[in-house]
Amino acid sequence: MRSLALVGLVVLLLAVTAVVSPWAAWTVAELTERSFDFARVYHRVFEGLLVLALVLTWRRLDLGAPSDIGFTRGRWARDLGSGVRIGVGGLAVGLGVAALFGGIVGDLRYAPGKTVYKALLGLGAAVLVGAGEEALFRGVLLRRFTRDAGRVAGVAATTAAYALVHGLRKLPSAASVDAWSGVAYTAAIVARLAAPVAVGPLVGLALLGLLLAAARVVTRSLWVPIGIHASWVAVFRVGRLFFDIRPEPRWLVGSGWPPLVGGAAGIIAIAVSAALLARRVRRRGK
Repeated sequence: MRSLALVGLVVLLLAVTAVVSPWAAWTVAELTERSFDFARVYHRVFEGLLVLALVLTWRRLDLGAPSDIGFTRGRWARDLGSGVRIGVGGLAVGLGVAALFGGIVGDLRYAPGKTVYKALLGLGAAVLVGAGEEALFRGVLLRRFTRDAGRVAGVAATTAAYALVHGLRKLPSAASVDAWSGVAYTAAIVARLAAPVAVGPLVGLALLGLLLAAARVVTRSLWVPIGIHASWVAVFRVGRLFFDIRPEPRWLVGSGWPPLVGGAAGIIAIAVSAALLARRVRRRGK
């Protein structure tokens, strides 16, 4: 199956990243005369290799045309707007619950001019992250896995992949970079997934991934999950300019990225978003 070939490609890219990332870190440091966080370099190398590999193998793996992966025409603005409303509505309730129990406090960090600048950057990042990740997870991967293994297995595999990838965002960097740093970091990734501390964030991420997959399946449009995803990223990237999410209580606010997702407030936000999605489907019939 082409899905297995795709999984094998990702495993191969992780091995290549383990070898290449230390050299990339050294090269960047030499060219810029700056020291970059190794974890950041590692993930950028992997992301770059993944994009290149997908482009080169697109036809061989039959990854689909834009319309095949959900970029519908004609109604895209309506679907995108629906997704934004669903995402913002769910998060508003989740953040309200977090604030009620002391998990969020107001915190205006910068002067007005800098706040506006960072807010615009945050909105731009939200658009890029929302569109890019949905195109990959709920577009390319969901279509490929569904064609090979059926809808239920496709949703399950895509949701698991989404949770695992995002569960690694807070992994610490290597203290120093040497030829084995990439291998050590890859091993740490595997160990992190088995750690008990990862269970809460992974469950929350799986629920969020399931919501996004459901939005793609029931609306038959990738624009709805893009709207939901982008709105979540925007609220946290722009919202952190105006409020601070405390590290405690963890049962309420979670311990990973995105904020709240691994805690009760995040589960509430996802549940409300799911209810809004169901209401949207009932009212419009698709």
